[in-house]
Amino acid sequence: MSQKFYIETWGCQMNDHDGERLAGLLEKQGYEAVGSSAEADLVLLNTCSIREKAVHKVHSELGRLRKEKEQRPLMIGLTGCLAQQEEEALFKRAPQIDFVLGTMALQQLPKVIEEVQAGRKRVIDTGEYPDNHLFPPEVARRRSTAKALVTIIEGCNHACTYCIVPTTRGVERSRPWQDIVAEVKGLVARGYKEVELLGQNVNSFAGGCTFSDLLWRVSEIEGLEWIRFTTSHPMNFTEELARTLVTNPKVAPFLHLPVQSGSNAVLKRMLREYTVEQYLERLGFLGEGRSKLALSTDFIVGFPGETDADFQATMDLLEAVKYDISFSFIYSPRPGTAALRLRDDLPPKVKSERLRILQARQMELTRASNDAFIGRTLQARIESEGPIENGAWLARTADWRNVHIASGPARLLPLGERVSVTITGAGPHQLFGELA
Repeated sequence: MSQKFYIETWGCQMNDHDGERLAGLLEKQGYEAVGSSAEADLVLLNTCSIREKAVHKVHSELGRLRKEKEQRPLMIGLTGCLAQQEEEALFKRAPQIDFVLGTMALQQLPKVIEEVQAGRKRVIDTGEYPDNHLFPPEVARRRSTAKALVTIIEGCNHACTYCIVPTTRGVERSRPWQDIVAEVKGLVARGYKEVELLGQNVNSFAGGCTFSDLLWRVSEIEGLEWIRFTTSHPMNFTEELARTLVTNPKVAPFLHLPVQSGSNAVLKRMLREYTVEQYLERLGFLGEGRSKLALSTDFIVGFPGETDADFQATMDLLEAVKYDISFSFIYSPRPGTAALRLRDDLPPKVKSERLRILQARQMELTRASNDAFIGRTLQARIESEGPIENGAWLARTADWRNVHIASGPARLLPLGERVSVTITGAGPHQLFGELA
């Protein structure tokens, strides 16, 4: 009887794809995937450590699994960024953990499990294996999704003072562009019509060509319809890439370009390497194409030393750019980051109020952006395997807007199918439409 495994993942798309890789490694060893930890002989917690809240969720789950392990045999492994960051300290806080596997040692999973099964306690491997980014793509166990995730570069060479990623993911390492094109061809042959190219900083891709060149080469694959990518660092956003984004018909018209703050003083303390003026200059590279794509960003509020004037500068930037979407968070101190040396004396109530103000204004901007689509007919890809709320189907447009489609009870919409939708209504988080 085969052993069963369950993986719970927190964090970004990179973590999601790491989860697919880990699942593939386990299936190759004869394990069988199950839908809950209660059914599993092995539970992997694939973790994120970029914010304190994500860490709390992991330790809460570890507490629950400790009680479960007291009732039956259960192997517990911790992978992902928290594993890479805290290493052996995790065993002291959570002795129920059997092994810790770092982000740059994924392919060592079978060996680590073998050591645990042989009776070794507290097995750990957080080594930096130079070929980890060359993970065999055919091993990954793809989840049932409308798009496929494809890692093109791992690590980051920037040194933002609030960010733990350079520690947890290492320096930048790019895959050869030929390997990426071959992987995407294989995914299209399996039925995927959309891919998302992943990296902590995709703009820094250096796998034998520029990132812009890579987009053009991937777009030549017959049968591929949309290409997405995340995440972009403003310092590496070039005029060449901007031209590709607005002229290549297969590159989805959506750009996520994190700014973090509208204050130059705060950006300097964050070590973001650009000013607000330089950020706006890079947005200017898009030219008239800016009006044809959706733009999103990240904001951190309450960074150490942020004054009322600094926060107002962020609000001024929000008004000037009018982002279609933004993701905003209160500054989260992370162990091992340079920002811990800065004086963080802003009261929590002030930070929370600033976040509320920013998010409320963004919701108004997003609603106005969505309202502009009412009456238009758009292309959208089905992202649900069945109806969701009120019998509607979930789809996503090329510019990353959720659409709830009323199709009628007799119409089945296959996952991944691209359909034409006439937009009949809008809210702050989604569009509503009918099949055209």
